[in-house]
Amino acid sequence: MTQRKTTNSAAAHATTARAGYEASVIGRAMDRAGRNPHLKGHIHEILVKDARNVRHALQGQATSLTRSANAPVVDLVTTRGGKVVERLQLKDTLSKSSVDKLVGQVADGKYRSARLVGTDETAEVVNAALKKAGLSKRMAGSGVSSRTTTTLAQRAGAGGSGSLGGAVGQAAKSGGAFGAAVGAGVEVFKGVGDLIDGRRDVGDVAASVTKAGAKGYATGAAASAAATASGAAVAGGMAALGAGAGITAVATVAAPVAVAVAVGYMVSEIFDFLFD
Repeated sequence: MTQRKTTNSAAAHATTARAGYEASVIGRAMDRAGRNPHLKGHIHEILVKDARNVRHALQGQATSLTRSANAPVVDLVTTRGGKVVERLQLKDTLSKSSVDKLVGQVADGKYRSARLVGTDETAEVVNAALKKAGLSKRMAGSGVSSRTTTTLAQRAGAGGSGSLGGAVGQAAKSGGAFGAAVGAGVEVFKGVGDLIDGRRDVGDVAASVTKAGAKGYATGAAASAAATASGAAVAGGMAALGAGAGITAVATVAAPVAVAVAVGYMVSEIFDFLFD
C-alpha cells in the first residue's frame, strides 16, 4: 500500500469508527428513553459515562447509569471496590426557566449529595446563575458540548431543540475538524520519519500534511453531515410507516453508519481524482 493510501485509509477508518461509536450512543440512548424530545440529555449521560469509564479504568472505578431513566437526583453512580464513591446529576439545558428551576432546587438542598455535571455551555450558564443567587455549589463541565448532543439527537429524529439544518451544519464542522486532525496527524507522523531518514524535505512534508488535512476535512465533513441527515430521514420515515420501536431503533442506528461510509469513500475518491 502506498504512503498516500495508508494515510487515507487511517483517516477513513477513524471517521468510520467515530460514526459507529456515535451510532452506539444513539442506540443506547433510544433503548433507555425511547425517541423523545429530551433524548439529548440521555445522550449526554452516556457520553459522560463512557468517557469516565475510559479515564478511570486504571483506578478501579466504574461508572454506570441509574436504573431509572428519570431519576430525580442521581443519573450516574461511580463505584470502586463495590462502594459508591460519587453520585452525579447531569444537565443539558440552556433555557432560563430550566436554569432558574435548578438554582431553586440547589437552594432547597435537593442535590446536596450529588455532584452537578453539565455540558460545557450548561455549566457556564448555571454557574453564573448560582453565583448570582449567592449559592456556593457549582456545576462541573463534562467536556461535552450541547451542540454535540443536539446533533446526535437530531440524527435520531428527536431533536428537542434547534433545527435539522443546524445539526447537519454542526455535524459537518465537527466531522471535518476530526477528519482533518486525523489525516494531518498521520501525515505528520510519517513525515517526521521521512525527514529523519532523508527521504523527503521539509517543503514536501508540509505540502503533504496540508493536503492530508484538507482531504480529511472534506471526507469527515461529508460523512458526518450525511449521517445526521440520513438518520433523521430514516427515523422520520420509519415513524410515518408505523414501524415498531425496535425496528426503528435498529434502522436509525445502522443506516447512518452505512451512509457515512459510502459518502466518505465517494468524497475521498473525488478528492484524489481532482488533486492527484
